[in-house]
Amino acid sequence: MKKCVSPTFDRIIAALAAVVCAIIAFSAFREFAYGNQSSIMVLAVVLLFGGGSVRTLYHAIFAGNRGIFYDDEKIVFAFSRKDCREFRWVKLKDAVENGEISISYQSTTKIKSVPAIWNFYFPGKKKIKQFVVMPRMAGYDELIAMFKEKEVPAEKAEPGDIVYNKEQLNKIYHEVFGENLGKDSKGK
Repeated sequence: MKKCVSPTFDRIIAALAAVVCAIIAFSAFREFAYGNQSSIMVLAVVLLFGGGSVRTLYHAIFAGNRGIFYDDEKIVFAFSRKDCREFRWVKLKDAVENGEISISYQSTTKIKSVPAIWNFYFPGKKKIKQFVVMPRMAGYDELIAMFKEKEVPAEKAEPGDIVYNKEQLNKIYHEVFGENLGKDSKGK
């Protein structure tokens, strides 16, 4: 399978940030052990930097690769090892029409040669998950070429827009508020 994932440089920076946070937390704890600092200050520093280090390492090791994996038959959106959304290319258009996924792209500049940012929205029962594909990701050009080859239905959006058609908005609104969006919503 081909993949579109964060560049290696970003993963190296995240690992270095985790190491630096761990060193700061260890140094603060050591200062407390020798009696040079007050306990409230040390506790705050250890919790802040130690927690940041643990969270970064957890996402790097246990959550797995976040990215898009695809071949000629299917595309897989991996939020983590446990949360993956898989679609066959031929069924992707139906998924967009049924509101399972919303796909949009936006250009950050008016220059046509600058690659666009692609947004994938997955509505859920409690919240909408978003997956963003940026031009700096490894495998971006091949993924966009596959989108064009498979004729992926996407809408052009302005920066900051979330693109949904009226049926998708009504479905989400009904799930959240229990009533329909529009004229028959009792004026609320």
